[in-house]
Amino acid sequence: MPSRLTLLLGKPPRPATLLAEVAADLTARGWTVTVRLPHEETVRAADLTAQALVVHRGLSAQAADLLAELDGLGVPLCNPWEADRLLRDRRAWRAALAAAGVPVPSSAVVERWIEVLDGAGEPEVVVKALAGPGRGAWVVTGSGRTLPREAPFPGPYLVEPRLPTDGTDRKLYVAGDAVRGLLKPSTLQGPHTAAGQVFEPDAELVDLALRTGHALGAHLYGVDLLQTPGGPVVVDVNAFPGYRGVPGAAAAVGDHLARHARS
Repeated sequence: MPSRLTLLLGKPPRPATLLAEVAADLTARGWTVTVRLPHEETVRAADLTAQALVVHRGLSAQAADLLAELDGLGVPLCNPWEADRLLRDRRAWRAALAAAGVPVPSSAVVERWIEVLDGAGEPEVVVKALAGPGRGAWVVTGSGRTLPREAPFPGPYLVEPRLPTDGTDRKLYVAGDAVRGLLKPSTLQGPHTAAGQVFEPDAELVDLALRTGHALGAHLYGVDLLQTPGGPVVVDVNAFPGYRGVPGAAAAVGDHLARHARS
């Protein structure tokens, strides 16, 4: 039977956004849904032990300590704590995917920007922060001649080759075993855009998305893929994305949370 579910959020859900729709959907199914905001109030793990499921999104590294405590108390989490921990560090989740045979770019981690410049040659590289979004101010691409001389963001830095692609990012959004896809212009060739073209991922991409989640233990996540001459490559994974523009996202997320809470 439906029970109690808590949303632990970095900020209050705005009307008409995914989390607001998911909360309304679960409430209509008979669930008691409570929103808690650890960044704005004191939330004690002991107060959440009776929840059928605690769902979290957008929490800082400091608030993540609460997730570790909840996990230690045996409180069901979505995403599970181990997945959240891995997805906070690109080096960690890349290593987990590589160990599971999921294709990821070769990469190296260096501490200082001067090491990025010293190691960059004529072929272009992509440089990302170890934590944070894989776009915007936290990623830069270029060669040894064109990379900025001063560090564009704090290190450590993950450096990978710029892969040959068709200029389109294939973004897969996963809720449990449901996989949806959007096509977007590459963020390495232009600014980030929230809009995307809906597409139906083929069996290979669906399998790759689900293998990614299985390797990390994630349930709600986004996978960024590049189509290269050697096949699709996973270049980024995001915990609990906004699913903006994804048809039926709120229902898919709500269905998964209901199943997860009952399992």
